[in-house]
Amino acid sequence: MEDADEDDDHEHARSVYARSTYPRTDPAHRVEHPYDPNGYDDGTIDSSRTLYADEVEYVMENGRQYCGDYFMPIDSMEQTRQYVIHQVYLKTFNLQLTTVPLEDPSYILDIGTGVGEWAIAMAERYPDCEVFGTDIAPIQPTDQVPFNVEFHIEDAEDEWIRPPDTVDLVHIREMTGAFSDWSSIYQQAYTCIKPGGWLEVVDFDDVLANEAIINFFPEGSAARIVIPGIYEAAQKCGRPRGVEHMKHSRLEEAGFVDIKDSTYYLGIGSKENASWGSSWLFAIVTGIEATCLRHLTKVLGWDPDYTRGLCARVAEEVKALAEDAGRPEGFKIQVRVLTARKPRIGEAVAARWTTAVALGENGEVDYSGGDDSTIGSRSGRTLRSEDTM
Repeated sequence: MEDADEDDDHEHARSVYARSTYPRTDPAHRVEHPYDPNGYDDGTIDSSRTLYADEVEYVMENGRQYCGDYFMPIDSMEQTRQYVIHQVYLKTFNLQLTTVPLEDPSYILDIGTGVGEWAIAMAERYPDCEVFGTDIAPIQPTDQVPFNVEFHIEDAEDEWIRPPDTVDLVHIREMTGAFSDWSSIYQQAYTCIKPGGWLEVVDFDDVLANEAIINFFPEGSAARIVIPGIYEAAQKCGRPRGVEHMKHSRLEEAGFVDIKDSTYYLGIGSKENASWGSSWLFAIVTGIEATCLRHLTKVLGWDPDYTRGLCARVAEEVKALAEDAGRPEGFKIQVRVLTARKPRIGEAVAARWTTAVALGENGEVDYSGGDDSTIGSRSGRTLRSEDTM
């Protein structure tokens, strides 16, 4: 009887995650085959991926394919989900690919590019700009891409092989839980960005801290079991989830200025958003197992069948809430967009001096008078004003 129940659970899970359950999203910007596949367009070439990683480690676990020790799968279902999410972002941002003001960029870098949708779209938007997408897995398209986009197999936690002061925009989207040292990521981004260039970080708000979402799920629900487990597993891995990496102080410490934080609300289901709510629901439902399975089984030691069944229950709970015509409105995920700029030449000194609260003897800046700035305290150095140099 137990085996029959298990089979039923698996069949039920497949029905929850089936792509046919949800309508196909109308693409706001299609990049799968943007040109006539029977012809040749001088704006495209076969993939210009320059680093073929023969040593990329592919791992099959519990029916999903992974790359190395990264917790998210890279299989076809996950790639489809990434494509749908890209469409949702486009419609959320009114078809804009970035929120920063770019003027004739020459070099754009997309960290954790995934299937490469954003990088390809930026290459089409700025045909005179070199766009580089980096990722640990070579899952980007290999033909009929714009000539000015390249995909490199790189681990962003290693030293970046980018020349300093050259990049107009470093773009990082949905990488919570991916890095152990965000300060290093920001510092390397700062180094390669040109003076006046931009950093843009896009990520979901902390679900555990978002009572507006958690309160939709009753105590004892599968969601109340899975979500804390995911955070515990990520913490044990040394790559915590949440929005700690989006604190302004982290960017300030790296040297960035003009830090701005914007929040967008992605309604789950057509009740919340008739345009793309169903697509967003599909992305969330298919992302539950993708986000949870490896962490909960490999790190916390949960049984794979139990974990799959639990993920299926969460998916059912989310789907039922999204389709419940009688529930209160506000079933939304918050997305935060953090932007910051590298100071222009001559501006960096002025920006640093705005933190000075007192001048000691001989014109030396004294940071010991209660100032919260990390500039003096973390380095242990004494800075002099320009007048005394």
